[in-house]
Amino acid sequence: MHLADLRKWYEDMDLLADEFMSGFEAVHGYPPGEHTVCRVPAGEGPGLVEALARQGVAGPLLEYYGHLGAVEMPDLGNGIWIDDASFLIAQVATGNYPNRLTGAIDDTVSVFATDGGGGMYALSHASGCVYHLTAGSLTGSIFELEESGCSIAAEDLGSFLGQLHASLTAAVDAQHAALRAAHGR
Repeated sequence: MHLADLRKWYEDMDLLADEFMSGFEAVHGYPPGEHTVCRVPAGEGPGLVEALARQGVAGPLLEYYGHLGAVEMPDLGNGIWIDDASFLIAQVATGNYPNRLTGAIDDTVSVFATDGGGGMYALSHASGCVYHLTAGSLTGSIFELEESGCSIAAEDLGSFLGQLHASLTAAVDAQHAALRAAHGR
């Protein structure tokens, strides 16, 4: 994604997250978790990108983390959390995130997000696709995948972010419809 696309995605997602939270309790009967979309503070992007590159993080993620940070959507589907750069660096450095897949798929990856069901999202260094990793075992920096433990979530990072935008838009639209129905409109 280009910088203009990332800015537009951020602006749209930030507004949608606020709208999602504002109607959530009326529809679901309980308050939402905190839904956030963060930018990297001015001037910090280059240093974060350099630190991520030293950890072997894939190129498209370097562009993302040069401008954007954490995304937290705990009530969207199972929930999704895109790590901020500092957290990602710490997870890679301590071996909590794999950088290599073996078993069902053999690839070098950069994990950058998790879901509420224990799955991880990882960007392939070879193809650029985003994997959803759900079953396997982590030994050091290697994730041994089970046959059913991996699916392709998106063809690339831009598509993944686009899907997240579409999911949040659909959730906001569903809330609007539920509120209209509750008010007889």
